[in-house]
Amino acid sequence: MIGILAATRREARDFIKSFIPDKKNGIFHYRGSISGKNAALFLTRPGVGSKEQLRRFLRLYGFDAVISTGAAANLTSALTHLEAVNISEVVAVGQKNLILKAPPYNSAVRAVSVPHLVVTDAEKSMLRADTGADILDMELYTIAAIMAEKEFSRIFFQANRIVDDLPGEENYLMKEKILREMTLRIPGGKRPSFRDIWRFGIWDFLRITLRRRRVAQTIFRAVQKIIAGQPQF
Repeated sequence: MIGILAATRREARDFIKSFIPDKKNGIFHYRGSISGKNAALFLTRPGVGSKEQLRRFLRLYGFDAVISTGAAANLTSALTHLEAVNISEVVAVGQKNLILKAPPYNSAVRAVSVPHLVVTDAEKSMLRADTGADILDMELYTIAAIMAEKEFSRIFFQANRIVDDLPGEENYLMKEKILREMTLRIPGGKRPSFRDIWRFGIWDFLRITLRRRRVAQTIFRAVQKIIAGQPQF
């Protein structure tokens, strides 16, 4: 059984389309198959909403492998939009670096995790200078620390991220943040009304929605490729 961790429904969109909702031992998740392997998907929420719920999910099925996936911000001009990168090291400000047990063919990409959304180039530049990281996310350090605990350290763990926003996209990120906050205010996770979209801006709404879909599709294909390339799973 393969465990898949993603932060949000938006990132996990293409998994959820084919997986079925399930609840076991009080933990809501999704179950299905990918690349011919049985899999379970857990949404950690941005920044990992509950460490204990993540641990309880990891105990559900005796996983052979866990893959952490999702979107990340680019901190260097060496990476491009929609590029899939495998993480070899993750850092957090004020914490010790964590080396991930990545396969030898993986690229040496360092990630930095922070507990908040970063939208300004100034803060991205500061994180790049302070940590030497190539990409930025909100969850990976917490996930990697849990996977390194004695109870879970036997499980093969791989972290993959899809490069989304790039340096110089402050205006896009501010719009995306406004849309995200607007959506969170809508009860039941429903789509914004046409009036909301009109006020937000139809072109901006379509641009962000289509970009989100491309990122989600790339996330799904990257996980497919990882599983297909690891027969021991």
